[in-house]
Amino acid sequence: MRNPLFTVRRTFAHLVRYRHIMGVLMKYGFEEVAGIFARRLKIGFGSRGLPTSRMQNLAQTSLAARVRLACQELGPTFIKLGQLLSTRPDLVSDEYIVELERLQDQVAPEKYQAIRLAVKQQLGAFPEEIFERFDTVPIAAASIAQVHRARTKEGDEVVVKIRRPGIVKTLRTEMEILADIAGVVKTRLSAPETFNPVRMVQEFSDAVTREVDLANERRNQQRFIQNFAADPTVHVPRVYEEYSSEGVLTMEYIDGIKPSRIEQLHAAGLDPKMIAARGADFVLRQVFEHGFFHTDPHPGNFLVIGGNVLAPLDFGQVGRLTKQDRMLLQYLVLAIVDGDVSRIVHGLERAEMLDEETDLTELTRDFEEILDAYSHLPLKDIPFGEAIRRMFDVIRRHRIEPPRDFTLMLKCLMTIESFATDLDSEFQIIEHLKPYARRFSMQQISPEAIFRQARSAARSAGELASRLPEDAAAIISKFRRGKFKIHVYHDHLEELEQTLDNSSNRISFAVIIAALLIASSMLVPQTGDILGIIRFQTLGILGYLTAMVMGLWLLISIMRHRRF
Repeated sequence: MRNPLFTVRRTFAHLVRYRHIMGVLMKYGFEEVAGIFARRLKIGFGSRGLPTSRMQNLAQTSLAARVRLACQELGPTFIKLGQLLSTRPDLVSDEYIVELERLQDQVAPEKYQAIRLAVKQQLGAFPEEIFERFDTVPIAAASIAQVHRARTKEGDEVVVKIRRPGIVKTLRTEMEILADIAGVVKTRLSAPETFNPVRMVQEFSDAVTREVDLANERRNQQRFIQNFAADPTVHVPRVYEEYSSEGVLTMEYIDGIKPSRIEQLHAAGLDPKMIAARGADFVLRQVFEHGFFHTDPHPGNFLVIGGNVLAPLDFGQVGRLTKQDRMLLQYLVLAIVDGDVSRIVHGLERAEMLDEETDLTELTRDFEEILDAYSHLPLKDIPFGEAIRRMFDVIRRHRIEPPRDFTLMLKCLMTIESFATDLDSEFQIIEHLKPYARRFSMQQISPEAIFRQARSAARSAGELASRLPEDAAAIISKFRRGKFKIHVYHDHLEELEQTLDNSSNRISFAVIIAALLIASSMLVPQTGDILGIIRFQTLGILGYLTAMVMGLWLLISIMRHRRF
């Protein structure tokens, strides 16, 4: 459990930032969250201290748009949080995803002198000492890092990605604030069970921690280089390890064209339709063959070079799929292709995503309604992205929690479908998905796969049998000594403990007040004094006054927190 003293110190240390956040929340109509959090801090900067004079007319603005505007105004950390949410259709509806996808992570570039010192700190020398040429003006700037073009002393053209100075400390502070806000939202606002802001912020914190570590991105990029080394349609930029660290990443410079610039593609003699197909195959190979995928394959993360070759960029965020995740995707794709709802429900059951409270009849009916809408269409006309979005609506409605990376993978497929259809209006990702899903399905029932599964099962059974006598003896021994324990976990036990603690404190306070009143009532009628210092009547009156002050304090505390 978090140390209360540390929380108070941290709260005061971040007071200015808290005040700004509360002001922005109030500005965009989230008074309830702002008010609850201000009261939780127990610091007097309530709504009177917020910029209410700048309140906008929110009647014509949707709730989703206000969330996006608030994230935009709160700065880079909240922008990244919004971008993360835009990849989670299992948590937020399509309306929010559309708005949050509009968030742009664009900030002013860091001054060159600060970048120069950052390179010195990371690589042991200033950039002009390491490189033959180092451009002082960045070619791109974001909240975590910025990119400069350079040339190595061997004559290779490279780009150098440099982490912003102080960004790790800034993000740590912002994560603490987000964790506090998430805790308040979880405990004080009613929300669906699948909406867990504390878990969401933890996932976000983990994702940003990985992204800010450029050594992690370098390892991801090297794995992509290995996975696609034999694929002539994909070129992953080379990494220069000798010029890289946890805060600097140097890679090959790619002179290419953005896929979104279709006129330039045509002018360069490139084929947008072929690029669309290769983009889809690039993602599907990651999903079905490697189980290791780029989570955000939007056009801004690719360049196209001669021969219609794709050059993917930015490997800070990747996902990893288990065999079970890929099997679930296979069930999903084949269910859409074959119109077989039982595949989806069976896949969800095998992945242990359904609990005792799930209404299987209602769930099956909802999925059947979706598939019926496309049953009359030929395969090439089935809108895969739309079908997946509707399925996510069902998943949220039935409070199903799919694995995070599985959700990111589906979002990834929806993104690459959009990427491809912008290049080729006749592109249908379902036609590309089907052979991958069929091939993966056949691999699971191949003689080699069956033999591996049987050998693994036999090994597990043997290990279980060999340990059984020892485990049984250990359990019996604990029973005999009375040391057998059963651990029970309650999801909201910490909140219950806090509530009981607050209640016991108030009850103790009330008992003390009652004792003071009784003792004072017994002292006031008495005559005489104590050691000639103070009279009994005076001591009784002081007791009444103390009880009155403590009673008023208790009453104000109860009314302030609106808990009677």
